[in-house]
Amino acid sequence: MPTRIGNTAVIRRRPPLQFRPGRLVVYVLLSLFSLSAIAAFAWVFMISLKSTPEFLSTSPWALPQKLRFTNFALAWQKARIGSYFLNSIMAASVGATVSIIVSALAAYVIGRIPFRLNALLGNYFLVGYMIPLMLTVIPLYFLLASISSANAYLTPLMIGWGPLLGLYVASGVPFNTFVLRGFFESLPTEMEEAAAIDGATPFRTFWQIMLPLVTTGLASAFLVNFLSLWNEFFLALIFLKKENATLPLGLFYMAQRAEYTAQWTDLFAAVLITTVPILIIFALLQKQVYRGMTQGALKG
Repeated sequence: MPTRIGNTAVIRRRPPLQFRPGRLVVYVLLSLFSLSAIAAFAWVFMISLKSTPEFLSTSPWALPQKLRFTNFALAWQKARIGSYFLNSIMAASVGATVSIIVSALAAYVIGRIPFRLNALLGNYFLVGYMIPLMLTVIPLYFLLASISSANAYLTPLMIGWGPLLGLYVASGVPFNTFVLRGFFESLPTEMEEAAAIDGATPFRTFWQIMLPLVTTGLASAFLVNFLSLWNEFFLALIFLKKENATLPLGLFYMAQRAEYTAQWTDLFAAVLITTVPILIIFALLQKQVYRGMTQGALKG
């Protein structure tokens, strides 16, 4: 674009593009990876539109002779994918929302309130993020079993959704606190001083003034947590019964059943039902996620 210096217009020209073999190799590798992902998705889509006899008698890459969209309805109703879908939405939404609320409170205290153990507490959350959650499952399971056996009235809370949602919330707190801490530390202190002069309490300052300023970080952390909990399998396998399964666990049960009943087309239809909504959400909001994560890391 031309810029004006006094009465003279100066045209800025972009430097000519230079050929870099290393960059070309990276582009070729990324293109091959993208083509392989697209080919796998197309293969799953074609299999989901076939009948079971056609799937067993034709080539895996053969086009379906007749488009059977009824496979999606069968997977949704007969295979209970609809119930698993709602369970996953509930588990991921509750886990991510409560985790964001707890993390925002912790990040505000660590990032804005100076005290002696401030840095130590911040590092404590980082250590919690480094510990694999799988290492804590076995002792936690026996702890909940002993509590439920000693107190019969706590048994409904110690099995099923209770411990699972608690673990979902706890698993996201270290990462969310680390990200949101960077956002809170970047805010000017004059805003808190002005709120204190106007008579606002510390909690009101946090809730009405400081928290709305970090909505980008909140949205990014929520989406990252939601996507990770949507795909979570190990904890759901341990704590949930078959009738209350989430989508990854439901697909696992469908794959086991398909080995004996050969209902592979319903399984492929269920895989599409599981992945397409997440792909759409991530495609629409990936820039916001990357921007929020980058800003939080740089500000922290």
